[in-house]
Amino acid sequence: MKNIGIVGLLVLVLILGVGCSSNKKAVTEKDVSTNTNVKEDIDNNQKEDNKNIEQHGDEKIDDMTSASKTEEKNSVLEFDEIPNKVAVGTIGLVEVFDVLGIDLVGVPSSDSNIPERYKDLPSIGMSMQPDMEKLKSLELDVFITDSALKNSLQESLENKKIRTEFIQTSGYNDIINSIETIGKAFDKEDEAKGIVDKMNNTEKEVMDKIEGKEVKKVMIIFGTPESFMLATDMSYIGDLANRLNLENITDDMEIKSPYVPFSIESVVSMNPDVILRFTHADPEVSRQMFEKEFSENPVWNALDAVKNEQVFDLDPEYFGVVANIRCSEALESLYDIIYGE
Repeated sequence: MKNIGIVGLLVLVLILGVGCSSNKKAVTEKDVSTNTNVKEDIDNNQKEDNKNIEQHGDEKIDDMTSASKTEEKNSVLEFDEIPNKVAVGTIGLVEVFDVLGIDLVGVPSSDSNIPERYKDLPSIGMSMQPDMEKLKSLELDVFITDSALKNSLQESLENKKIRTEFIQTSGYNDIINSIETIGKAFDKEDEAKGIVDKMNNTEKEVMDKIEGKEVKKVMIIFGTPESFMLATDMSYIGDLANRLNLENITDDMEIKSPYVPFSIESVVSMNPDVILRFTHADPEVSRQMFEKEFSENPVWNALDAVKNEQVFDLDPEYFGVVANIRCSEALESLYDIIYGE
């Protein structure tokens, strides 16, 4: 597998709102090649993996993609009066403002489908590097963007005297909190409550269904055209799996971060029941990469998930590097994937 640094750079772009839309169904089961004998030195590969994890575990990728836990401090928005001229910096926040019915005056550049209400609005540039002059020209009451960008953007925004608020949107709980927080700040509390209640009801229905279900072991692979990584329960999709009481093959790893490098040889002994694969850069290119790797590398065929055709590609519309307003639907979809319902 190639260096984690490439993935770190990619994830930085992904979290900033370079979204992907998809018209395909939530999952597609992949055919795999016939089984072959596997003779690999698993112990040596595992040692090398642990070394890689130790070297890269503290990189910025952790802060950018870590799914927030309930004990972490929630984002807060406080205004003397409701802002009229608001721009937001990520597609995830654009979607939240859209479902709450709040007008904006500027949105980030993106290949994603911008909601219809915002189609004709000025673009403020890419999320990771917004156009400061454009933001200044909009004479904003406030600019709201993801807290993952605070360290890189705060100084420039302060220099331009642009009032900015940062909101965490990486994880499942973050999305719910952001809807409630924004709803309260913009006098949309009834709308926010309706949305959150619906999400909570969907989650409860799923939680009720998993009672008594067999605990399955999953391997969650984040793939790019350059490399593969394993998603832990600190990632968004890993968090979804954890909510379903699934056993992630990374659970026993001592060093935790949202994504960790690995070699396939090192996971043969872990033998997952299900393999979940997801991408976000270029879904088609990454999907081809997955298919090439699984068909050409005989080591994969030693895994029960491959033998039993339990390898699934996740729809990036619901399953991405960070959470979105469809997170409860993603939880429901993941339940259906794992348990075939």
